Amino acid sequence: MMRVLDELVEDALRELADEGSQSRLWQASEGPEVSSFVECTSRLWDDSGLATAMDREVVYNDSIDERLRQLRMVLRRIDATAPVHVILASPHLADARALAQALLEALRRFGHERTTS
Repeated sequence: MMRVLDELVEDALRELADEGSQSRLWQASEGPEVSSFVECTSRLWDDSGLATAMDREVVYNDSIDERLRQLRMVLRRIDATAPVHVILASPHLADARALAQALLEALRRFGHERTTS
């Protein structure tokens, strides 16, 4: 079974769900907290191991995994090379925010349902 770094998944989803954080982090040019759309999505799929794991197995459960696939499709519609203000105004990013919020809630419930090992 692949190890997915849940902390990175949840951290990236929190950033994707929060318009205020996106504005602050993605428009910052320097400082202790700087991020970007590309960094955030890379943390979600690549750094966490989620994309690889999802290709091989059910990671959380069918429902959550399906919503993650929907999120991936929505995020792929966003032009990552566009200027930050264009990305922030994207209706696809608004859809992604709503999906990320729903996913965070589902993961919270899932975490409580899972027995601790």
